[in-house]
Amino acid sequence: MGRIPHFRETIFPSESLPFLNLIATLGLVFFLFQVGLEVDMRIVKRDWKQSVSVAFAGMALPFGLGACVSLGLYKLQGDNSIAFSSFVLFLGVAMAITAFPVLARIMAELKLLHTRVGAITMAAGLLNDCTAWVLLALVVALLNSSGGLQSLYVFLTTVAFALFLIFLIAPIYRKLCMYTNSFEAGPSPLLMFVTIIIVLISAFVTDIIGVHAIFGGFLAGVIVPHDNDLAIKITEKFEDFVNILFLPLYFTLSGLKTQIGLLNTGAVWGYVILVIVIACVGKIAGCAIAGKATGLSTRESFTIGFLMSCKGLVELIVLNIGHDAGVLNDQIFVIMVVMALVTTFMTTPVVMWLYPEWYQKQMDEKFNNDQDSVDFHNKIDPSVMTASRLEPGDYFSLVTMMNRIDTVPSMMALIRLLQDDSAATKVKKVGNKNQLGIHVLRLLELTQRASDVMKIQDMRETQRQDPVLNVLRTFTSLIGIESLQTRLDFRSPTEFISTVSRYGESVSADMILLPWVGTTSRATTSQLTPDVNPLEQLASGDWSSSYQMSDADFASSAYSIKHCTVGLFIDRGFGHIQDGNPKKQTNFQIIVPFSYGGPDDRAALLFALRLQIYRQAEVLVLRPTTNETSTVLYATPESIHMTLNSGIQSISDQDLLDTLFVETESSNVVLRSVPHRQSNTELYTVLDSLEKPLGRHDLVVLGRSISSGHKLPSHLTPTPAADLLSPTHYSRGFKSALGNTAYQILSAGTLASLVVIQAQTDNLTTREV
Repeated sequence: MGRIPHFRETIFPSESLPFLNLIATLGLVFFLFQVGLEVDMRIVKRDWKQSVSVAFAGMALPFGLGACVSLGLYKLQGDNSIAFSSFVLFLGVAMAITAFPVLARIMAELKLLHTRVGAITMAAGLLNDCTAWVLLALVVALLNSSGGLQSLYVFLTTVAFALFLIFLIAPIYRKLCMYTNSFEAGPSPLLMFVTIIIVLISAFVTDIIGVHAIFGGFLAGVIVPHDNDLAIKITEKFEDFVNILFLPLYFTLSGLKTQIGLLNTGAVWGYVILVIVIACVGKIAGCAIAGKATGLSTRESFTIGFLMSCKGLVELIVLNIGHDAGVLNDQIFVIMVVMALVTTFMTTPVVMWLYPEWYQKQMDEKFNNDQDSVDFHNKIDPSVMTASRLEPGDYFSLVTMMNRIDTVPSMMALIRLLQDDSAATKVKKVGNKNQLGIHVLRLLELTQRASDVMKIQDMRETQRQDPVLNVLRTFTSLIGIESLQTRLDFRSPTEFISTVSRYGESVSADMILLPWVGTTSRATTSQLTPDVNPLEQLASGDWSSSYQMSDADFASSAYSIKHCTVGLFIDRGFGHIQDGNPKKQTNFQIIVPFSYGGPDDRAALLFALRLQIYRQAEVLVLRPTTNETSTVLYATPESIHMTLNSGIQSISDQDLLDTLFVETESSNVVLRSVPHRQSNTELYTVLDSLEKPLGRHDLVVLGRSISSGHKLPSHLTPTPAADLLSPTHYSRGFKSALGNTAYQILSAGTLASLVVIQAQTDNLTTREV
């Protein structure tokens, strides 16, 4: 856009540039402060031998090759006023630097931070970055001084100020953190005020010393303690206004300096290609050789090399410093900018090709089988916390996902029904799996914020402080669950279900139970047609009254999991004491509509039996029938025990019901045959036969019954006019996602919560009733 006639003079007049430069420099100081906050030497301690080797080789070879190519670039520049020694040093640093913030972001997106490659690369990148800033400070000191003695004075003064901050100011700052209770409660206003003052004063001091003001911001970030994630919490205070307001302005001004038109000859383009090749070869070869020498595989070594070759916006900052200092003219500046862009853009696709997920799993298995690698594996994968005293075969393995705090009460109420305790009625144990083993995934959205990457780097501390997982650990401890695994990770929302699926498969889950909270979890009285135009719905003011299609897509994605039983828990207030009388928490109904039969309905019935086994809750199984009279049968503790041990893979619907319901004497588990009532509305359900309406503390457990392969019985099929005559505020996407029965129950406005079950479909042989 800068080549558009009069664009620059109109949008960025020369009178405004000094003010814009001042604001951009201020933003750059705070950005380097943010970079300093990311410096955590604990990362280096984990694998310091390999990290130091990779960092040294990844700086020495690029620096040497950069010094070689600087001879030709110095002649191309043709400016003898700049000392060749300063030019060589600057080009060497520019070639050797790695953009640590960008590198961390790329590895977070590619899920490499907890791999062996990620741990080594992060530590090496951190060492590389810190060393490069020190060397850059030396180069700037040389450029801003008139002689060697003055350069030494400037450099030593900078070192003295850094030591002053680290050994004098840092302890005082830590005491202030303790005084203001910022470690536990987060940074206080007083601490934030002092932090900003330290950043500005540090920038001012380094500027008057003779190095750039950004070094002061970087040093101010380094002294902030990382205890209790304080550095992350301070980053969260700064990152939005820095990344949204200040940095774009800085790089806009940088773009104004970049004149692509100066790449106008074959010789200049030859230097562009040469610089790109030198930058890639130096970083990739140096790091790959060091990685191979320290025991990494060839793929891992080259992956580290390509990751370390990422230049990113840190390289642009370095180049702008060189351009402002007069080391680089406009033409050399453009050449180096193109190199920085190419090396950054190529990183992600090449790493995805070199280090795919299947290879990561293969290397994980290799090191897990090696006794010497167990400690290393546990060390680099802190996202899992375990509290288990049972063997896997001893418990019913339940995997769930708790991403929202408002789903926790209801999920805890549901989990408690599955666990035995001293106050519960003593019954026979449920087969071999008589205890409950819970695997809880806490998946947080991976955003563009640097604080998310910092949380991933220090995952163990992040998980330790997570409020949802802490509440759950306390709850499971109180009710006596002996096997609990919690895992916290950062993913994009589109990867939530696939992550749950892979984790469930890895732990051989018996069931995956997912809480489902849509845009709104409760129906309103407004009635819309099923195929209502979204624009008309928006105009009517009732957009918030219905689930959006994205929620239906979530359900469809959840039911794409085939390797185990899957349940979606649609909460309407189950377990929320504040919504009603607390006494009703122990006096609720579990309704099982056994409408279509098949694996899904059988799995729903078995899950309902597990829910009542320790609490003796009332379970009512409703089965539509063409008979005019209703029949009632009851289950016994022995028949429940036998049914739960038999499973559902090799038993028909009738055999299951015959095995379970064997008595005519009253018990808490009841089978009632309900005469089917012909109706021309799709909202009629078997729940209409209940004498007492369901409340928010009741639970409906039903099968999805979509993929079972059964044809719907003719007496259960809605009339052709049903689609036109039944008002509902749920879209057709919900019917295809949840199944016909769940769609009918939700559309009818039932207050009870629902668990919609889909049976395991891998290697499942179904039998028609």
